[in-house]
Amino acid sequence: MPENVEKADILKQLERIVASKDFEGSARTKLFLEHLVHRELEGRGDELRGTALAMDVFGRGADFDPNVDPIVRIEAVKLRKALNYFYLTSGANDPVCIAIPKGQYRPQFEVNFAKEKPQKQSLAHGVGWPVLGICAFSGSDTIRAQFFREGFPEELGLELARFAHIRVFTGYDDAHSNETSAQVIPHCDYILDGTVRDAQSSLRLIVQLKRASDGSILWSDRRDFDPYNTDSFDFQEQVAKKCAVKIADAYGVVATDAAVHFTSRATSGKGAYLALLAFQAHLRTSRLGSLQQMMNLARTAIQDNDTSGLAHALLALGYVEQVALGQKRLSDAMRHGQIHAEKAVNLDPQCQEALFAAAIYALLARDIQSFNRLIEAAIQANPNSSLLVALAGAWIALVSDTKLGAELVRQALEINPLLPIWTNLTLCLEDVQEGDYAKASEKVRRIDAREHASDWLLIAAIHGMAGEVKLAKNALSDFPTNRFSLDEYLDDLPYASGVVEMLRKGTEGLRSVEM
Repeated sequence: MPENVEKADILKQLERIVASKDFEGSARTKLFLEHLVHRELEGRGDELRGTALAMDVFGRGADFDPNVDPIVRIEAVKLRKALNYFYLTSGANDPVCIAIPKGQYRPQFEVNFAKEKPQKQSLAHGVGWPVLGICAFSGSDTIRAQFFREGFPEELGLELARFAHIRVFTGYDDAHSNETSAQVIPHCDYILDGTVRDAQSSLRLIVQLKRASDGSILWSDRRDFDPYNTDSFDFQEQVAKKCAVKIADAYGVVATDAAVHFTSRATSGKGAYLALLAFQAHLRTSRLGSLQQMMNLARTAIQDNDTSGLAHALLALGYVEQVALGQKRLSDAMRHGQIHAEKAVNLDPQCQEALFAAAIYALLARDIQSFNRLIEAAIQANPNSSLLVALAGAWIALVSDTKLGAELVRQALEINPLLPIWTNLTLCLEDVQEGDYAKASEKVRRIDAREHASDWLLIAAIHGMAGEVKLAKNALSDFPTNRFSLDEYLDDLPYASGVVEMLRKGTEGLRSVEM
């Protein structure tokens, strides 16, 4: 046991976990965790082996064969998933982490230094955001079908919980099999359920998302697979990731439906969520009107609840967008937005948008080390959040590592093909880095950029470096005007020196165009 973790603190944390509604484990899972923790604290951790656990916890006899009966391995996977979900939700700010590393059954105890002094959160944190309930799956009663009926909703709950701006509740452990979804999980905006049917040669998994108010099916998916020739855990995890992205990601089913039905509902505390929807809508085209709407909503959300880290983060990012659109100088963004970025990450250090905003302002302050640390934390907060991952990749490509940035954008596009087409602009930087300006010029012709001064400047420079002067001039004509000079804008850019040099060289002879 680590010296910096007190036994009393571990036992208190264990009690908190097993009593929490966010620890989504059965009675057997809780018993399993308690057994592991108590044995380790008693100094008997070396006894935590598969055969002993099968006999001590799961009632198996002396003839137990782990090759025939994988009960311990299956239950260990369930336990790890339940712990992950707990620490993604109500346990996020707990001072002690209890984990069961893969490949062993001995628990590890660590002080959660990043959350040792959690910031005070509003009691209304998350109130007003869309609520999604996951119900028990129905279907065939064969052993292998039951395995998927029990396991897949757990996997899906874990992946959905990564999206911090949708509240997820579960009812798949509820015994009310004769009640409707709305009765099992009341007060939900959306209900997710499904079936697993056994056709002997294969299993069929069907998932459905419904609007709770009228029962409309908003989205469904169907997968057939052979359980004997498929890694069951990997299959559940990968399908759960894809379903979660389709449901909860930017431009996904919930965001699209909520923009029509949810926004008109009189709900206290929904301001930050409305600002988030406006931010995602703005990033499609990045127009001045959409930016002003987003910033107004963020300001209103802050007035309603000054402890909303999300609202402060969105307002901070709004000031950065003003610079990108050519409406403000960098010094203006720093003066007005930095305080909101700092406040956002202090209020909600788990919020992906807050971490992203803090990273960008660290970059604007020329603190590249803090930028790298915070941008990595933002990505890890939810690797399935494609829009933020694509934005992070774009910044990384421009300021430090073109290859890594482009790879992140490709990953984001693979996760969510619905991302705006301007995200492909980052991929052209690989050709620029290799000196193939003709290839890059050909690619950017097919990209409908945002109303971003920085985007059009990059496109103009690529065309200019390729000798396509007419295309370069046309691109630069979309530059905002009457604000400040092109050289002043270039001086403000926090990009890598090589990128700025390319922008200057590619626009030589075109700088008579004023902003």
